[in-house]
Amino acid sequence: MPTAWLNSQIVDEDAPQISLRDTGLLHAAGVFTTMRAKDRRVYRLAQHLKRLRASCEALFIPLQFSDAELSTAIADVLEKNQLQDARMRITVTRGQSRQDALHGAVLTPNCFITAAELQAYPASFYSGGMTVVIEDEQKLNPYDLQAGHKTVNYLSRLAAMRQAAQRGAGEALWFNVHNYLQSGSISNVFIVKEGTLITPPTAEDLRIPAIAQASPYTRSNVLPGVIRAAILELALGRGIPVRIEAITINQLLEAQEVFLTNSIMQVMPVGRIEKHAIGPEAPGPVTRAIMEMLYDSTEET
Repeated sequence: MPTAWLNSQIVDEDAPQISLRDTGLLHAAGVFTTMRAKDRRVYRLAQHLKRLRASCEALFIPLQFSDAELSTAIADVLEKNQLQDARMRITVTRGQSRQDALHGAVLTPNCFITAAELQAYPASFYSGGMTVVIEDEQKLNPYDLQAGHKTVNYLSRLAAMRQAAQRGAGEALWFNVHNYLQSGSISNVFIVKEGTLITPPTAEDLRIPAIAQASPYTRSNVLPGVIRAAILELALGRGIPVRIEAITINQLLEAQEVFLTNSIMQVMPVGRIEKHAIGPEAPGPVTRAIMEMLYDSTEET
């Protein structure tokens, strides 16, 4: 039976351990990060934990464990489950809430880590590109408190993924209420135009005056993805031009290359946006270079 780490204890994953009154269950008051372990090492673990902690602070979710404790817990879960390459997740909820006459609401938060054998995407996706669809029934609200955070309130994104699968696609691309591209349901998005790498800004990017002044919107739903940040660093280090700016639907469709990123898929070429082909429906030169750079970086790590 798979085991997990829960509040400093190794437990059976399927055994009931959390109160039915946990606010993560009742109100989706929780955040998480998904990581990829290779040879029992998580790529850019420090960045995952930094983002997780920032989301906890922004959304009033107590994270009571240090980065060192969480790192040790990750190693323990991989060892207990005898996993070398794994999909891992750290979830933090606000836990059970009770009223105290003196202190008001008192929280008993929960933090747990799970791991499962890594299920890779089909090789054909990387050679020929994934088909994606446009999520046109829902729009992201950048003024929502949860914007730009990876919360457990995921039903809308799962519904979009379900509809994408029914249409023969692997991902759905989301626009904000101002009709600018933000992300996929579970990924960050990059486009390539004339050799330049372009991706929408995160909330942190919009604090940079030059990016903010050029942006038609002031707030962002874009998750500061760990792989997204790694690619921007690698591209700049290799002399690939990078722009962080708003992207319209026309710019998306006119792009010479499009690819998605997250910790599990790494760099996923996009071959078609619905019926619209992107380039020759195969990874373009910039996408291939980025794929190779990220692979080398993970191997070195």
